[in-house]
Amino acid sequence: MTMNVGINVSDIDHDLTLDLARRAERAELESVLLGETWGWEAFTLLGELARVTETVTLGTGIVPVYSRSPALLGQAAATAARATGGRFRLGIGASGPAVIENWHGAEFDRPVGRTAETVRIVKRVLSGEVVDHDGTDFDLSGFRLRVDPPGDVPVYVGALGETNVRMAGAEADGWMPVFMPEGRFEELYEEFRDSAEGRGRDPDELAVVPNTVAAVAEDGQAARDMVRHHIAFYVGTMGSFYHRMLSEAGYDDEADAIRDAWRDEGPEAATEQVPDAVVDAAAVAGTPERAAERLAAYEDLGVDGLSLYFPRRADADLMRETVDHLGSLTE
Repeated sequence: MTMNVGINVSDIDHDLTLDLARRAERAELESVLLGETWGWEAFTLLGELARVTETVTLGTGIVPVYSRSPALLGQAAATAARATGGRFRLGIGASGPAVIENWHGAEFDRPVGRTAETVRIVKRVLSGEVVDHDGTDFDLSGFRLRVDPPGDVPVYVGALGETNVRMAGAEADGWMPVFMPEGRFEELYEEFRDSAEGRGRDPDELAVVPNTVAAVAEDGQAARDMVRHHIAFYVGTMGSFYHRMLSEAGYDDEADAIRDAWRDEGPEAATEQVPDAVVDAAAVAGTPERAAERLAAYEDLGVDGLSLYFPRRADADLMRETVDHLGSLTE
């Protein structure tokens, strides 16, 4: 398998996060990423991960562009790159109004434009050159990073919608689609490549690393049921993003049934509305043999890697078993 596989360990128990990072490195997985919603602050915890690992790539996947200024994001990325000995990549994105407005108290305004400006400013900061930026959201002039610049730090963007994906192709070093069923991924992948080429960029030099849910266990049915509930939760409760993504992938009736069941009857009823076809299209779930088939299907799509996160109900044993199986499958 030429595709890289890593894990995302966002918002789980602190000590378990460190344990899973060490375990992922022993399993020779490619990366360990940290997201940031309403749990741990990502960059402090990345510093801890840097101290307990030696070779695995570390990164953010994602941190929102509304909770820090672009300059501070650049400084944080430079610090993380230094702390990890250069094995760091920065993943940023708009997040969503539920997090930005209800948690950070900021207006969720111009998400695509703000992300694009943030990418440009962060790259300028990391270059060590003077930062001059005259934009819609930010007007900066005359400052530069006054420590040794960290060299090449890839900046990836988490994006779902067509406009945002095209922005990633035009500005970023990589695209991280989140919970994107295969059918919708193939459509947006073409938009990503087309946008890159339109800016005179070679899309083959840009990374595409989908982020999706995974549970791999000898008890394959239990693993799939765990993922089934996770999908039901996000489609049923987390605004319109995930419902729309499932609908645009050709699962209109299924998306409506999940959302309506969650609203009218509750989590268990909604979980029963998630068919096997949706689990297979949007996750890596089941026995190691079933997971191997799903990894091969992603590789056939031409992606550069996968970042796999755990279902929200997963316990420590399932997380550890998933990491170990992933290591065996990617040897």
